[in-house]
Amino acid sequence: MHQLQEAGLLDEADAEKYHAIKRDSQVAESLLELHKRSPDPLPESKVFSSLIGPVVKGLLDLPLGGGLLNGVLQPLTGRLSGVLLPTPQPAGLRAIPGSDANHQYIKPGGTDVRGVCPPLNTLANHGYVSRSGITTLAEAANAVQIGYGFGYDLATLLGALGVITGGDLLTGKFSIGGADSRVPNTLGPSLGLDKHGTFEVDNSITRQDAYFGNQANFLASRWDRLNNIRNQNGGGQFGRETMRYDGAVTYDESRSTNPQFNAGIKWLIVAFGARGFIYRGLPNGTTPNVADYPNIAPFFLNETFPQGWYRRDTPYGLEDLVTDILDLYLHPGTGSPRELGANAGLNNFAPSGYDPSTKSVDALSCFFLEQILDAAPGFVQPALVDNLDLFTGFVKGVIAPFFSSGCNVTDYAVPSASAGEDTTGSSSDDGPAIVNGVYQPNS
Repeated sequence: MHQLQEAGLLDEADAEKYHAIKRDSQVAESLLELHKRSPDPLPESKVFSSLIGPVVKGLLDLPLGGGLLNGVLQPLTGRLSGVLLPTPQPAGLRAIPGSDANHQYIKPGGTDVRGVCPPLNTLANHGYVSRSGITTLAEAANAVQIGYGFGYDLATLLGALGVITGGDLLTGKFSIGGADSRVPNTLGPSLGLDKHGTFEVDNSITRQDAYFGNQANFLASRWDRLNNIRNQNGGGQFGRETMRYDGAVTYDESRSTNPQFNAGIKWLIVAFGARGFIYRGLPNGTTPNVADYPNIAPFFLNETFPQGWYRRDTPYGLEDLVTDILDLYLHPGTGSPRELGANAGLNNFAPSGYDPSTKSVDALSCFFLEQILDAAPGFVQPALVDNLDLFTGFVKGVIAPFFSSGCNVTDYAVPSASAGEDTTGSSSDDGPAIVNGVYQPNS
């Protein structure tokens, strides 16, 4: 039946049956034989389409639904049917927030949460995600498409990782800050995006390493250093040269002062992905190559869109992100590329031996995904042991369809049944409101 769908031979009624029984191989084969006998020719004007997802032994492997059809994720089924999925949003140059009354800046209140990502906090302050800071996969992924011009692939991946590393799998909810009681703990603690080790890593642009204390707070000293680098090494811009240099300097500082500094694969993705987004996603779309102070500073100092700001004209997708990560890592502003590895105490750095320079962008995309998914189950242990089918179904239905079939997305380092719950490393900032780089008293 998959072959018929791929060839566009299913009418509306059978297409509906296909989505309902795509995991029932016996029924699928029966319908396949039925349509093989159909004498109706294929109309020349028929638009060909197919459901995209992981394949096992020649069969589509979507145990809990999902998959891409005509470029859009299809609904999840079973226990994941309550998780709403994002949809592709119109791209193009657009004023954000412009005159839209629903998306003007409102100072966050005392019960609102904000976290380690200033651009995401900005989306919450403008109501593109819930102003409470408690969001969902669909809302967050749609918001970064609308607000920043992210591609559908990258937006969905980031939202999905937010759910499986810091949220609740059965509802798709997560906190953009630390743990919050408004997010259910169905499969273990829902610790939010501030949980150290996935979206928040050492070597941050404006946050300190978790070893030294609250890693969610904006640090004016780090912002000041970034500005000095901008002026001395980046021609006054928060562009590629500034971010290359800042990445190298902050790595050197963390490696020499943080006995638990971890510069592994997740660090590589987050530390340099965040830096790349500053000069790719935050400049005014009318002057996309100008990452100047008036267009970048408001996101960090006030967590608001600059006046007269437009989002980028073309979508920023997954391949763009990986390309920028590789460029920033391999071409530091000073010295040679820094070693990947981790400290086992000060002056005791253990290199990993992994060399990203030998990999293609496609190979790196797969490897990055595999590394993240390998660590993700540990964030929802130990309940995952009895619910691995939910995690696997989610990954296959929502994440895997955006990657090549050669990516390994089904083998995880699953915690044992006796594993404890990891509730460390999650904290919220002293805000939620920040004005000119200073957190404001709750009102």
